[in-house]
Amino acid sequence: MAAARRLSDKASLLRPLKDEHLLEVYREAKKMNLSSEFIELLEEALSIRQLSHYKEA
Repeated sequence: MAAARRLSDKASLLRPLKDEHLLEVYREAKKMNLSSEFIELLEEALSIRQLSHYKEA
């Protein structure tokens, strides 16, 4: 539970990014095979914004 809260707190740091930029960063991170922790952080930010359904679009 505490780990999920910390992840959510970190994901909130991505708030200044526009939705389309966050999605672009996520897709590029996946293409570049960046760290799973970073991708998980991006996925949490997408989830908070209810954009998870756009991840693969």
